Amino acid sequence: MKSSLIYSYQVENDDPQRTFSESLDQIVAAEAYGFDTVLVSEHHLVENGYFPAPLVACAAIAARTTRIRIGPGVLLLPLYDPLHVAEHATVVDAISGGRLILGVGYGYRQEEFDAFGIPLDERAGRTREGVEVIHRLWTETSVHFEGNYYQYRDTKMRPQPIQKPRPPIWLASKAEGAVRAAARWADAWFADPITPFSVLKDRLRAYRETLAKVGKPTEGFDFPLMREAYCAESDDEAWDGARDAFLYLYREYLEWGHMLDEEGRPVTPGDHRALDLLRSRFIVGSPETCIREAERYRDELGVTNLVLRMKAPGIPHRGVMDSIRLWGEKVLPTIGEGSSPNSTAR
Repeated sequence: MKSSLIYSYQVENDDPQRTFSESLDQIVAAEAYGFDTVLVSEHHLVENGYFPAPLVACAAIAARTTRIRIGPGVLLLPLYDPLHVAEHATVVDAISGGRLILGVGYGYRQEEFDAFGIPLDERAGRTREGVEVIHRLWTETSVHFEGNYYQYRDTKMRPQPIQKPRPPIWLASKAEGAVRAAARWADAWFADPITPFSVLKDRLRAYRETLAKVGKPTEGFDFPLMREAYCAESDDEAWDGARDAFLYLYREYLEWGHMLDEEGRPVTPGDHRALDLLRSRFIVGSPETCIREAERYRDELGVTNLVLRMKAPGIPHRGVMDSIRLWGEKVLPTIGEGSSPNSTAR
């Protein structure tokens, strides 16, 4: 199982340059320890200055690294023209020497869609057409496309991506229909950090069913899963270092209606169960605890790539560096040893 990082850039101390510069040092360290991928998320109009341009950040990361894969995790595809995304992503693939992963998602915040003048109820259709258009622009000499939202006539995108036949596309999905869509349209279903374990198992069954229907392999496929993570010498030290920062993040998710209980029902900001539910979905603790939790996702779900958010507002740079170091030295060598999780997990 691979280990990766994801960054949700939220500006600290009113200093976006320092916020990003410290992350670059963390990513360089993660690359040296053998982490597989680094992803950059996207939101707009958030008070704490959430970075709204993930592909721009990815290009800067590409210039500081040599091996680690790079991509948005995720780019809110319905807010963009697919040609624009295909072109900019291709430039990142070129800058990085063919290391791009294009992670895309539907989006869910009404205020973001309102700001861009896109009806929220069009997000599924725009995402479906967007993924198809990008796929074709990356692999065809000339594209003619007549969709409900996008139209292209004799469109020739140059240059083409370095990766052949094209960079992989991950589709972030939560609802069953969206997970089935990931099986049809994308190269991987990117599972979020909010969905409970029991619901993930149900979604995985639906994903496999759809893979079979469209003639894709139902074993050995790439399955990335995002989780909040923080590794320290002891469980208590880890929770002391990460608790307040992660709760800060999840207050936003609760306010945005993005949190579910174990039965898949929404959890409200005032719900007394919220803290315990959150703790059960984080990978926070000593190296031994982190290994145990990571292996659970590998063995019971078949996760092939744990995408870890180790940085949140309030966790200092040194703490993130120490967490990356401990994971790289003590966790990654254990969970990364050769296994084929999707051949056994059900």
